[in-house]
Amino acid sequence: MEQFRNLYWQVLQFVKTNPKICYYTTDISRIGPLDAEQEAWLSREYYPQVSDIIGEDIYAAVIFSECHFKALVNNYIASPLLPVHDFIHFNYFTDKEEAMDWLMYMQKGQDLVIATKS
Repeated sequence: MEQFRNLYWQVLQFVKTNPKICYYTTDISRIGPLDAEQEAWLSREYYPQVSDIIGEDIYAAVIFSECHFKALVNNYIASPLLPVHDFIHFNYFTDKEEAMDWLMYMQKGQDLVIATKS
């Protein structure tokens, strides 16, 4: 857990120095699913700090192994005890290229919204 937190704190330092970046990808295909303690820490401590720093919606493409993805789809149970973070729009993939395509699609959509507001 300590190594997990340290890695995410390093990412948070990047976010602090680059708060305008709103599109992220993470590949957890090698480490497999996060455990309940990791999920709880992210939801209760980490994501609120990200929200405070960025202050707008972000998009995150998460890449899983095929086996991990199937296990999640078949066994997913939402935890009602963890806070919901509506500012993070997650999408899940087993292919890096598909994840990047989705992020580019979401960015183009946001650029279009911004352009029509101007």
